[in-house]
Amino acid sequence: MSYKKLANFTLFVAGWWTALLYGNALALIALFIVVMLHFVMWRDMRDIFVILGFIFCGFAVEWAFMANGVQDYRSNLPPAWSICIWAMLGTTMRYSLSWLINRPLWSALVALLVAPAFYFNSVQFGPAGWGRPMWQCLLAIALVWSLLAAFLSGVLMPLIEQMEPAEGSTS
Repeated sequence: MSYKKLANFTLFVAGWWTALLYGNALALIALFIVVMLHFVMWRDMRDIFVILGFIFCGFAVEWAFMANGVQDYRSNLPPAWSICIWAMLGTTMRYSLSWLINRPLWSALVALLVAPAFYFNSVQFGPAGWGRPMWQCLLAIALVWSLLAAFLSGVLMPLIEQMEPAEGSTS
């Protein structure tokens, strides 16, 4: 793994912990820093589509989790900190997690194992709660994320990779 890819993943993890532990205001600041540093390292405008896609997808998934009692954020809408985490995750897809592109089965397996751990931490260390028994929530998270990861890896990211880079972009 190159230093830039390692920095990419480290920025995501640091941003994730900042958002989780310190809430909306610092999550937005962390997102700004992560995205700005991302575009300093990689000047590929296709990443805007990935990040925006993750924001919209994240809102839909978090809202569905809330509506079905998987996550309890004690609000009517997904909190900004959770959507910031989704956006920061989007910065990793073409770089530190690029080894998963065109590997939907591996992506599904990784998501099946990793996503529940991240959500578990959001309940243990952050402001989220379980809306149902924990095992049901973790199972739902694992299944949704494995399907989502397979789609992202096998369909969406290959489409983004096929797009022509915008003029002035350097990968």
